[in-house]
Amino acid sequence: MWNPWEEADQKNELGSRLKWFLLGRVAVLSCFFVVVAIGYLGRGEQDYIVSINGLLFTVGLTYAVTLVSALLIDRLEDLKPFAYLQMAIDLLLITGAIYLTSGLDSPFAFLYSLAVVNGAVLLFSSGAFFSAIVATLLYDTLLLSLGSGIIDAVRPHTLPPEVDLELFSRIFTTNLTFFLTAFLSSFLTKRIFEAERLLEEKNAENTRIAILKDTLARAIGSSLVTTDSEGNILAIDNKGPGIFDGQTADALRGKDIGDIFPPLKLTPSARLRVLQSHAAIEPVEFGHEFEGQDPIEVRCSTAPLRDTFGHPIGALYVFQDVTSLREIEEPTTDDFANELAASTIEDESADPGEPIDGLYGKSPTILELRKLIRRVATSDATVLITGESGTGKEVVARAIHSQSPRRDKHFVAINCGAIPENLIESELFGHVKGAFTGATSDRPGSFRMADGGTIFLDEIGELPLHLQVKLLRVLQERVFRPVGSETNVAVNVRIIAATNRDLPQRIADGMFREDLFYRLNVIHLIVPPLRDRSEDIPILVRLFLKQFSGMHEREVSRFSPDAARVLLDYDYPGNVRELENIIEHSVALCDGDTASVGHLPGYLSAGESPISANGRSPRPSLGQPTEPDSSQDDEWDWGNIDLERDLAEYEKNILLRALNEAGGVKKKAAELLGINYRSLRHRLQKYGLGDIGPGSSTVQ
Repeated sequence: MWNPWEEADQKNELGSRLKWFLLGRVAVLSCFFVVVAIGYLGRGEQDYIVSINGLLFTVGLTYAVTLVSALLIDRLEDLKPFAYLQMAIDLLLITGAIYLTSGLDSPFAFLYSLAVVNGAVLLFSSGAFFSAIVATLLYDTLLLSLGSGIIDAVRPHTLPPEVDLELFSRIFTTNLTFFLTAFLSSFLTKRIFEAERLLEEKNAENTRIAILKDTLARAIGSSLVTTDSEGNILAIDNKGPGIFDGQTADALRGKDIGDIFPPLKLTPSARLRVLQSHAAIEPVEFGHEFEGQDPIEVRCSTAPLRDTFGHPIGALYVFQDVTSLREIEEPTTDDFANELAASTIEDESADPGEPIDGLYGKSPTILELRKLIRRVATSDATVLITGESGTGKEVVARAIHSQSPRRDKHFVAINCGAIPENLIESELFGHVKGAFTGATSDRPGSFRMADGGTIFLDEIGELPLHLQVKLLRVLQERVFRPVGSETNVAVNVRIIAATNRDLPQRIADGMFREDLFYRLNVIHLIVPPLRDRSEDIPILVRLFLKQFSGMHEREVSRFSPDAARVLLDYDYPGNVRELENIIEHSVALCDGDTASVGHLPGYLSAGESPISANGRSPRPSLGQPTEPDSSQDDEWDWGNIDLERDLAEYEKNILLRALNEAGGVKKKAAELLGINYRSLRHRLQKYGLGDIGPGSSTVQ
């Protein structure tokens, strides 16, 4: 089975050996140049048919080729052909050196054996025998050419070797030496390589023992649980009071640890990653309650266990009761609303800091969401995130990825509602060149870009039905086929999906597959709306004040008490995204350091939503149909009523108002109308409004 990590290691090792090989070439070439230079100085250039300038050019060219080769090592994908080429260059240089130093009587014939040894170091037996074969061909050709007069000796008065039995005997002996050297050097280098591997494994084993010792040292006073490779409990050492009180080791032995502590339940692939890990797994915290006990907050650290041969045999779990610690850390929220309206927003010391997960807030709902994210992050289970628009579903997805074992890999976010339907399949799964008009090159697609990491599918409820089938297969088998391709592609990705739609209702309407819903809904996280966590508003306000003051070159640092009260009383149908826009609006209008009510958008003081404030009637809530107003019956001109015409005109006016509010940005207009982008585009084309965009004169 192809192992990309092993292939990468082999490439790095070969690259390192090649660098030493080139360094050795420079050293040997330099020594040879010195020897030849002495010969020239002692005998005189006239005794040689090769000029000193020609020799200098050859040496300089060799240095240049060596330098270029060193620069190419880190840029080439396949180094084996490159290694063979370097060995051939060395053998040619050695042949030239022997020619320059009297051919058969040259003292440098031993360099062929050195080249064979170098070949063994680079590519083991294949490199050694390649060098031996090429050395044999070059050496035999040189001596026979000199003996038969095809080429002249470098010194005219040097007698060429006679082509006789003695010459053939010497050639045969030398050739045999080449192949014996190849056999012995390949055997020795392979044994040395195996010894290095064993030494590395021993060092890794020592590292694992050190990790285990460190885990145990930090676990003094904690409860220790060991499991086999399947997750079944083998032994319990209950040194931490409060964890297993009232639970006997015999009663728990043999049970799956994930059945006792559900957050530790692992899929087979996730368990395999834990067992193959060479370091302690990041600790997780979760709430737990044994029957007859009070709920406790548990912190669990995990380390893999291996035998002397490095094979995974189980895992060690270290449990600590951190309930009292968490109770100390929990902030109080009593009378928070009054405190907020009076002074909290003005308090410059209330800096929220920078949370590691990107979730700003201290409300109970956010704290609970953080706990859920920590539990979910350690597994590979598919996650479905729901919540109203603007609540921060992508922030939650990124928080899960950043705390997961995949955090060093790619996080790829795709908005399924913002991509045209005819392009979304290619965007997700990629395509091959020529798959459709405009496909001028291969495209890997988002799933392959996220291989090894996490893919976030936002607005999953807008995914077309035919692609829902393909996504279902990816969820089940982690395999898909790019557009236009005849082969399947396997990927290792974690899938996180999000939507602000009611998926069960869309299932009932035939717009979403029920089987896909259950595949996505393995772990369900709900992001609370901002109106349910008003105690987080001061933290978010200070964050946005700092952000937009720097962006707009302002020095706004606080809101007045009246403005603070307005911000607190508002319902925020657009959630955090709307609050962000409100703060930017206030900062842009404020010239001092304190923003007042007059700097807030006008609809806040009127208690309206931004949509109704722009001349639109607010949409009725679901399940609350509006009643006809009988007092207006006399004003209707029933003779001029045309239902289809009037509904079309009304719909067209609504579309124009939404485009006007969005500044011609169609995606934003679709969000204001509560429909997806494709539906908006269809309606605009229906009324001949498809060319309207930012800056269009049609949008008044």
